[in-house]
Amino acid sequence: MRFCGRLHDKGWKGLIDISTLFQDIAEIFRGQVREPFVLDYSEESLKEVDRMLSMITEPGQAPDDTLVLSAGAYLGETTIRLLGGEWRLDETELTDSSVLVEGCELWPFRRVRQRIYYGTQNPLYAWFEMARAGAAQEVKKLLQGQEQATLIRPTGHDPLVIKITKSPRNR
Repeated sequence: MRFCGRLHDKGWKGLIDISTLFQDIAEIFRGQVREPFVLDYSEESLKEVDRMLSMITEPGQAPDDTLVLSAGAYLGETTIRLLGGEWRLDETELTDSSVLVEGCELWPFRRVRQRIYYGTQNPLYAWFEMARAGAAQEVKKLLQGQEQATLIRPTGHDPLVIKITKSPRNR
């Protein structure tokens, strides 16, 4: 079964629990990773995933869909476990699903794809730091008088972007 395909073509809508799906994919990824790498859903483990990706990929290489799905699920699940939040399913493309943390929408699969293509200039840990900053009250000040704002922090070849939307909790 190819997870990266179009979901509506497979009739999955309403048939899967998206959070359980991504948790399961993250757990499978953890189970496949061997020493010296330790994946325990900690901040430090995101640096481990970066090191592992450096060993198995080359900058400029087309990202493998299975690796993007696996590492992206782990990145998103780690973010949710450490910062709170939830998965948001993209019904067209599974690997365009996002994580919502305190009104901030982040795309872990896109970040993994960029990390593989651009190499260490786009570390996963920097994405997590941005997620943490997005959950902080200082970033919420961007929303004063607005319903949504976009925070952009350049990191190498591409910007690291998060969309922040007012929710009942941060109004």
